[in-house]
Amino acid sequence: MLDSSLLVEKAKRTRVELFDILMQRNEYEKCICSPVLSEFTFHLLAIEGGKAPRTLKENRLIPALLTANPPDILLHLFTLLPDSSQTISIYIDLMIKYNLLPNDALILSACLLHNIPYLASYDQTDFEKACAGEGVILISDFSDLN
Repeated sequence: MLDSSLLVEKAKRTRVELFDILMQRNEYEKCICSPVLSEFTFHLLAIEGGKAPRTLKENRLIPALLTANPPDILLHLFTLLPDSSQTISIYIDLMIKYNLLPNDALILSACLLHNIPYLASYDQTDFEKACAGEGVILISDFSDLN
């Protein structure tokens, strides 16, 4: 599972090494979930538009930005995991147990529901304890792949 932080850093052209290595490795199925779509696209609007997404919305600039730089080209590289009715109880429990924000809990709950053993994220402080507690391996650097 890829967290939005990898996609955002790729879009910013800053920390791209882990993303690029994961994309080269065919033995891994690369998955994302709905919260990753939302977070990534929200940040992408700010990156490409140079303004807060709310300002872009008010100025009606979102259609032009997404047409000029369609995110679906990148997003189609991943398997989009379906939501589940079980998500509700799992993500609330994760929020309580690990003091997670909703989207982080939703991302981790998708890993648990779909038996995904790895979560690639630059947000170590958000996921470190929760991943360890739930048996999901957190990958935050290419050296974690070994």
